[in-house]
Amino acid sequence: MRSMRYEVKVPDAEGRAALERILQLSYAMPTISWTTFFARVGHENLRTLVSGDRVLGGLAMYRLGQFFGGKSVPLAGVAGVGIAPEARGRGLARDMLRQSLEQARAHAPLAGLYASTTTLYRACGFEQAGTAMWFSAPLASFPRGDRSLACEALPPKTHAPLHAAYEKRARTWTGHLDRTPAIWERIVEPYDDPAYAYVVGNGTVDGYVAFQQKPGESIHFRVLVRDLVMNTRAAAERILSLLFDLRSLAQEISWRGCAADPLLSLLPEQTHTIKRHERWMLRILDVERALALRGYPPVSTEVHLAVRDDLFPENAGPWVLRVTDGRAEVARGGRGEVDLDVRALAAMYTGFATVHSMRAAGLLDDRGDQAHLLELLFAGPEPWCCDHY
Repeated sequence: MRSMRYEVKVPDAEGRAALERILQLSYAMPTISWTTFFARVGHENLRTLVSGDRVLGGLAMYRLGQFFGGKSVPLAGVAGVGIAPEARGRGLARDMLRQSLEQARAHAPLAGLYASTTTLYRACGFEQAGTAMWFSAPLASFPRGDRSLACEALPPKTHAPLHAAYEKRARTWTGHLDRTPAIWERIVEPYDDPAYAYVVGNGTVDGYVAFQQKPGESIHFRVLVRDLVMNTRAAAERILSLLFDLRSLAQEISWRGCAADPLLSLLPEQTHTIKRHERWMLRILDVERALALRGYPPVSTEVHLAVRDDLFPENAGPWVLRVTDGRAEVARGGRGEVDLDVRALAAMYTGFATVHSMRAAGLLDDRGDQAHLLELLFAGPEPWCCDHY
């Protein structure tokens, strides 16, 4: 198989059908409509690994942005990576991913993903760079909240009224997506059960919640929160009351958050459990653009880097990152006082990793206090992503 010639290309209708079968075998997720998935990502953003007339695998790359330091940085969101069962074990996934990332580099300085296998993606320069946590709690343990604010149900499959409230929160966190219609559709038009969305506020949308009702025993159900924004305390109280009022038949509520989760902080007692804790991964595709486009604290300093990147030689070598009152300039050259692998740069870029953790992992070596300046420049809220893609 390794001697076969193959190429990575955008699939036609026949190629998409072959890729759909491969993904069905790879993920065993019967509720997903891969046809809908392809349409949401965009057929032009699909890639297949082809040898002759055979499709051996493929993937999708959302064209997204991700917020760092209050600014949206273009991101290639890698998803749906699959290799046909008979072609596995020969390094094809790694080769396909590398070629696809090279193509994505033209429009996005970053690539992100949720890893089904960490080893594969680390071999391509990705590193764990943020968290995604799933919590669950008895709905009866929620506070009653307050009904002072207006609460309005949105029509099915509607998301435009939610955008401004989401972006207001997203810019203040690290790692939230700059959502496209494809991501919004995943929230309000799930592949399985219907979703319900409610906005709260008097004249403005100060918060909202979108959720599904998952069947349980008898007539009882579980509330699965798909998206939740609370930009004021009053909005939080109104959303709490909305959820609390579901308790007659809803026994449990599940939601996606982070260690410093605001909804978790509103529970009177620690009645929650952590159902799942996952780390998402980031890849710096273009060092110069990634560093230049990110937001920074209002400080003035410079850091001299020496980057190692086996996949993209354009990234390797010495760089100077100068930040003046929060505005960044990136240039070739400098003293290279912080020697780091591109994986370490990704993990620190989000504020997820520290100098100590990257040094212990063998991904960073420094002289003096230069590396600690990176921690200062990349400091911010806990990096987490409230979307799965």
